[in-house]
Amino acid sequence: MNLKISLAKKTLIFYSIIGFVIGCASIYNLIWGVILHKTPTYRIGLFSLFGFIIFPVLIISTYLKNKCVIERDNIQIEKIKYSFSEYDFLITTHQLAFKDRSLFSIFRKDYFDFVIKETNTNNIVFETDLDVFQKDIEKMKRAFPAGKIKYQ
Repeated sequence: MNLKISLAKKTLIFYSIIGFVIGCASIYNLIWGVILHKTPTYRIGLFSLFGFIIFPVLIISTYLKNKCVIERDNIQIEKIKYSFSEYDFLITTHQLAFKDRSLFSIFRKDYFDFVIKETNTNNIVFETDLDVFQKDIEKMKRAFPAGKIKYQ
C-alpha cells in the first residue's frame, strides 16, 4: 500500500488561502497601479508586485519538503528513504500550554511529532511536527506495517 501525505497539510491550506488573496492583490497592483497608472501605488514591494509568483513557489516548496510516501518496505521523506528494518518510527503526543500554542491552532490541546530513530544506535535521524488532521494521522498508522510504528 502506498500512501502519499504532506506532513504540513494545515500549513499548505493556510498558505493557499493567504496566497490566493495576496496573488490577486499583487496582480491588481501590478496591472492597474504600475503598468496602467489607474490607481495610486503607495508601496512597491516584493509581495505587492510579485506575490502571484512568490506564494505558488512557497506552496510548492513546502509541499515538496514535507512530502511523505509510505510504501510496503520503506518510507520516503523528501528524497531520503528510511527502511523499516533499519529504523524505528514513533508518533509522540504532547500537550502545550495555552501561551505556547500557535495562533492558528490555539484551541488544539494535543500536538503530534513524527520521529525516526536508528534501530541499532537509537539516534534520532528525523523529527518533525505533524501539522495534519487527526484523520491523516489515523491513515498513517494504518499504512505502516503491523508493529513498525510506536506511539508515545
